[in-house]
Amino acid sequence: MALIVRNSRELVDPKNLLLKILLIAMPGFGKTTFLSGCPNIGVGVSETGHGKGLLSVATKEVDFCEVNNYQDFDSFCSGTVFKEKETLGLDSLSDMAATFIKDKALSFPRTKGDSPKRAAGVLELDDYGVVAELTRKLTKKLIDQPKHIVATSGLRIDKPDPDNGQGEMLIGPQFPGQMFLGSTAMFDLVLIGRTEQRLRDPKDGKTRYTARYWLTSGRGGFLAKNRLSTGVGSFLPEQLDYDLETGSGTFNDILSRAKAAYAKHLAEQVVK
Repeated sequence: MALIVRNSRELVDPKNLLLKILLIAMPGFGKTTFLSGCPNIGVGVSETGHGKGLLSVATKEVDFCEVNNYQDFDSFCSGTVFKEKETLGLDSLSDMAATFIKDKALSFPRTKGDSPKRAAGVLELDDYGVVAELTRKLTKKLIDQPKHIVATSGLRIDKPDPDNGQGEMLIGPQFPGQMFLGSTAMFDLVLIGRTEQRLRDPKDGKTRYTARYWLTSGRGGFLAKNRLSTGVGSFLPEQLDYDLETGSGTFNDILSRAKAAYAKHLAEQVVK
């Protein structure tokens, strides 16, 4: 097959722009709510609870399918469902890695033979690499779909390990093996959900509330990442408030900011 030559400028044409996002946060932060606000979305769900974790957004009439095993995951990532959808979501990718992807890895025989621990469903050290590779392989297939892609993950804190050359604490997605670091390279936006205490009135301590925000770039060991840029830094702030009342930090907010910034950049290039 002949190689096709393209120009990167078409990628940021507002008509062609696609967002590939990984959301990382503790349970209850609002990842599923973020998903429910994506345009024309179909979600593959696998978490526990009524509706596989979608009860919090059930009134929003989100189209979804249950992803219960590795074959379902492969089918979803291959684009066999929700072909007409503008956005595909996974809720959550970390849960899938911890359940049926883990089970798939344990189904492979080991050259060292089985062990009672492995037979009971507990990963051995060499199994983590298999889980990571199976997750990476199908996640890449999903990201390559010509749609907006949003996947959610729990949050993992990795302590310093001088023996492995890791000198600082790292905070990132709840994935095993090399996917902890590797997954952040696969997505264009890796957003880490954080909270902080604020005062609505600086002079009144009783107006204290908990504000949510997305960390959009790496700092202090946080594995956030942002490829959205027009060449001189990003047009997204490093700390983007996530506020459902104002719409800040939602999918549509991020997409609108990106389209506006790229449209302005392209117009300036034409003038030059």
